[in-house]
Amino acid sequence: MRKNKPGAVIVMCFMLISVTFPLLSKEIPLLIIDPEKISRYKEDRIVFQRIEKKKNINKDDFIENYTVTKDNSVENLLIIKDSTIHFISDGFDSILDIQNIKTIKDSLNEYTLDNDFWKNKINGKPDYIRILNRRNNLLINSNEEFVTAKFGSFYKSVRDRFIKLHAERFHQLLKNRSESGLTVNKNLISSNESYANNINQKFFFSVKAKASDGTIYYCEDADGDGITETFTATRDDGFDWGINSGPNILCIIGNNDKEIESFIGKLVNDSVIGTTEEEKRALQQFPSEKEVIDLMYKTTPADKTYE
Repeated sequence: MRKNKPGAVIVMCFMLISVTFPLLSKEIPLLIIDPEKISRYKEDRIVFQRIEKKKNINKDDFIENYTVTKDNSVENLLIIKDSTIHFISDGFDSILDIQNIKTIKDSLNEYTLDNDFWKNKINGKPDYIRILNRRNNLLINSNEEFVTAKFGSFYKSVRDRFIKLHAERFHQLLKNRSESGLTVNKNLISSNESYANNINQKFFFSVKAKASDGTIYYCEDADGDGITETFTATRDDGFDWGINSGPNILCIIGNNDKEIESFIGKLVNDSVIGTTEEEKRALQQFPSEKEVIDLMYKTTPADKTYE
């Protein structure tokens, strides 16, 4: 348990992570949500972000007096309602504490495994709450015990329902693949031959689709294990929390959580091979043998030239 004093103002760490989206053929920078930098607060909105990319921290990552840093796990829920910003985080670290630890370690020439100075990982217990009204602070607290006791149940319920809602919406797009412009990208990751002369291949899969309101959904299975680890939703409506902040509705990158996996784990697989509902509908619509034979004679009439 950290010993941050409740109510103490703590500078939020803003992490910059580059994640490759093959469909877009470029690296998209993803910023950790900063409630102070959101483009507008006068519209009701819900945003969820979970980034779980393994990133080592090198000395070069601490530049310009440690203003830019990297962490390997964080989860954020941003709720804007009636011009009031509610921001809850799991995996929060005080950048000031990290700076001090690194400075002391460097001065003593002490080695830290993988240069990982970040103590707080995602553990299902939110450890940071910040509430602002029209950008004025009403509450700031980074005591995990306090935040979890007051907001833990609320946080998990809202988080799960929000992810599930968008996963269900993505499944609706699968039912109208042509209208949603759904595309699947497949790239070979590895190939090896077994002793039985069987060739084993692993593929990277990514899927992209667009909803009727303009929301773009993207998901991927990056390691070819059949499980979706990345699921994002973004809408080009001008809302963001910093320049090039990336997906502005839902952003799950590199997920390892089994509970979240139960919501998004099959998205890529269902996109590639089809859902159970799609299979059932296809079988129901499959023409009978008689219908095909009738069609055969209809489209291939007898040639009357030699009658």
